Amino acid sequence: MTHGEFLYIIIGKEVAVKKVIVLSLLIITFVFADQRVVVAEQFTATWCTYCPGASRAHDELYHRAYDSVVVIAYHPSTSDPFYSTEAVQRANYYSIPGYPTSWFDGSVQAVGGQHYGTVYPWYRGIIDNRLAQGTAILMFLECTYDTVSRTGVVTATVENTAASARNGALHFAVVENDISFSWQGMSKLDFLMRDMLPDANGEAVSIPAGDTIIRDRSFSLDALWAEENCKIVVFLQSATREIYQGAETAIMQEPWMEYYGMSVSETAGNGNGIPEPGESVELRIAAKNLNNGSYTGSVTVQVTDPQIAIQSTTPQACSIAAGEVDTVVHVNADIAIGCPDPHETAFEIDFGGLVDTIPFVIASRAGFNDNMESGEGDWSHSGQYSNWHLDTTRYNSPTHSWYCGNISGNYTNMNDASLYSPYFVATPDSDFSFYHWHATEPNSDYGYVEVDNGSGWWKTLGDFTGSGGSWMQEMYPMAGYGGQTIRLRFRFISDYSIFGEGWYIDDVLYPSNLGIQEDNEYADGSAATTLGVFPSVFSQTLDITYRVGSKQYGESSIRIRDITGRLVKQWSYSTIQQANHIVWDGRDDQNRILPAGVYFVVLETGSDEIMEKTILVR
Repeated sequence: MTHGEFLYIIIGKEVAVKKVIVLSLLIITFVFADQRVVVAEQFTATWCTYCPGASRAHDELYHRAYDSVVVIAYHPSTSDPFYSTEAVQRANYYSIPGYPTSWFDGSVQAVGGQHYGTVYPWYRGIIDNRLAQGTAILMFLECTYDTVSRTGVVTATVENTAASARNGALHFAVVENDISFSWQGMSKLDFLMRDMLPDANGEAVSIPAGDTIIRDRSFSLDALWAEENCKIVVFLQSATREIYQGAETAIMQEPWMEYYGMSVSETAGNGNGIPEPGESVELRIAAKNLNNGSYTGSVTVQVTDPQIAIQSTTPQACSIAAGEVDTVVHVNADIAIGCPDPHETAFEIDFGGLVDTIPFVIASRAGFNDNMESGEGDWSHSGQYSNWHLDTTRYNSPTHSWYCGNISGNYTNMNDASLYSPYFVATPDSDFSFYHWHATEPNSDYGYVEVDNGSGWWKTLGDFTGSGGSWMQEMYPMAGYGGQTIRLRFRFISDYSIFGEGWYIDDVLYPSNLGIQEDNEYADGSAATTLGVFPSVFSQTLDITYRVGSKQYGESSIRIRDITGRLVKQWSYSTIQQANHIVWDGRDDQNRILPAGVYFVVLETGSDEIMEKTILVR
């Protein structure tokens, strides 16, 4: 992993030009690579119709792997506006057959791409294999840069921990990201090689066993290059073309903070870890630094929703280096007793000019389940050739499933299509499961199952390719997500050739805190236990509907408890067996009028306990 320590040295310097005072910043940065960092070299052209899919893949891999991959994009074509002689030299070194071509660690070549979609699965497999290869080379980078002269020096310290010497060429490249440029449906360029120090040949070096070498390179940035988007990539390449190690450092040290996750606890409520109407919660919010430079600021949090009142925000003292995550603030908030249930809202977190949004769902019923028999609901889908739709061709439970394919019964090439669940509150310590059927081109077309906690950081839970042959259930433990607002994604990616029937999704279940089976029937068709209350906020009477499942044994009862857990009202088995609903008038067993507040309706059976929350107002 690449670790970073960053030190700013700021020197004030007056410049007598139109009475403007300019600060010359001498910025010193340090980066240390102590595991393999894969070097991806991309040969591309802005006129190339098949290059966008490769560029999208490099972008995604770089941001997902963060400190395990560096990318250099060369434009060797003389008709390309970003052409350079160094790019031509690197292309000749590898004898590339065409565009796009990517080399990974100088060891694996990937030729070809696609206009739409992405070749991410292809590249991902290569990089995973390279990361599994050990390396004996450690690399330490130090960069100093003056913002007025736009010049600097990068120093590479390269250590050989092997028992024998390592020989090769040491290369330095200046790359620029986020270049606004319209090409082939894309809006920007990343990883553009701007310069090689001193040239594309690098320097021949020999590092004895257990020894270290130190090399300096001076550099200057053109006035048209955005210095805040420039980085320096260093790599050591052997005579066989295999790259031993790579590293990267930014020239400017400006952190970029984004929301990463939170823990949710109740300071007043029923203690189940789920934010519900009428409760008070504490949110411990974590953030990640996605850029270079250490973040030491103080954040603020606000919400404009009248259903939530922030009582206090307590920024946490922190110093978050590049790629690191830490808790940045504690927020205490009260949720209105009359808040709609469920209710989706959002917090805004301000890192000092950088503002991020945090989705937040309030609900007494956590979890999510759908057997796909009630229409699209709050599902959504998007992406390249997004053919996701409800279909009756195949299903696990009658008679529908989500299908990524067209009406002819096949998916299209160059798919990158995602099916999204709505946001919901994750039940503590639950397992997420679903059923699926798939038939895809093996090892080329993939389905990915992912989860997002509102941060936009999609965590991959599983991936599938080829054919399963039948409906299969997948299950994933979801420890650590309890109380957070999350959503699920089923992402299907296909390459430019060969297709199959596709991917079907059915019976998605993220169990509720109120009982796993309360909303479904069992797979064998037998009745499940259910409980419902209406309305969720009442002043006169509450209608309680219920069904005791056919698999339940023993006597059942319905009880009302207040927010402290005290039993205030109950109906015996002899009463509830006579019908499937009862009416509660807000009185206790002694016929006394109960005060306004939060109450819990509990259906207890021989083997189950299901609970619904209601709010009594006076």
